[in-house]
Amino acid sequence: MNRRLPVWALVFIDLAAAAACVGVVLLFTYILPQGRAAAQDAAKTDIGAQFSLPSAGSAGGLDVPPASTNEWSHADTLSMGAAEDEIEAFRAAEKTRETVQQYSGKTTELTIERVSCSVDGEPLVYFSADIYVAGTQYIKTAFAQATYGRNIRDYVDRMARENNALLAISGDSYGESSRTCVIRNGTLYSSDPGTSDVCVLYADGVMRTVSPVQFDAEQAMRDGAWQAWTFGPALLDGSGEILPAFHSTEYLNKPNPRCAIGYAAPGHYKFVLVDGRQDGYSAGATISQLAALMQEEGCLAAYNLDGGKSAVMVYDGKWVNHPIGMGREISDCIYIGAEEESP
Repeated sequence: MNRRLPVWALVFIDLAAAAACVGVVLLFTYILPQGRAAAQDAAKTDIGAQFSLPSAGSAGGLDVPPASTNEWSHADTLSMGAAEDEIEAFRAAEKTRETVQQYSGKTTELTIERVSCSVDGEPLVYFSADIYVAGTQYIKTAFAQATYGRNIRDYVDRMARENNALLAISGDSYGESSRTCVIRNGTLYSSDPGTSDVCVLYADGVMRTVSPVQFDAEQAMRDGAWQAWTFGPALLDGSGEILPAFHSTEYLNKPNPRCAIGYAAPGHYKFVLVDGRQDGYSAGATISQLAALMQEEGCLAAYNLDGGKSAVMVYDGKWVNHPIGMGREISDCIYIGAEEESP
């Protein structure tokens, strides 16, 4: 005679089966690498704009028009107002600047400064790379393990070495999200930014930040998009003014290590790395403080990239900053390639 399992055993079996199914979904979604290639008919942008470097008498394209005409209304999204007290405290801080690296080549000229100060009694250290390039094509990006996809990660310094980078910073960690716009080196891989602000670098050298409700990837490609990042928030309005509200939350606004990219003029950009969460060395920056920092660095437009443990700046294969816990593996990096020496 067949014996029927007790109710508790049937419930246990059902729960175990459900847990196994959930585990498989989580494994494939968040853990196992999922490499993908760009579609065969993926849109591509060719580079044409060229710029003069400062050594040739260029001021980096001054008197350019505003980088953005967005109204920056985030009425339909979660926004956080700019904190005026934090902005004023940063502006009032006495900064000490020290040049730590300089480079001058045929296609790139850059200076990296270490800046230290005290903001509201807390130490703050950040590194600002002032970059001039002879063409937009010299602002490059790289995927971890040279592969586009979810859950594919590597350290920034390793990506820098593998791509012969002179200078590299952490990117937007696109591979951690199922909704992200990815345009890299002129190729469109993914077009949905979800609910995040988008930063677009165009072939003519102009960089614009766009709210997700205004962004159209296909139109951006028709306009000549060379790179697009999806993390945020945008920090400045395109004319050098701090946005009145950020597409962020109070939790994300706490002092943290930060990484940001800024635009001063076609061919003139800023890579900024803020160290943080290190008592006695650097507390980190809030979003409002980061916006004030990028404004003080002379940017018209600026954009927050992946921070925290991901925030790393590498020059000539070595760390410039002091990342928390030796940094962590991420999806991508932004870099300036090293120039080949003449024979």
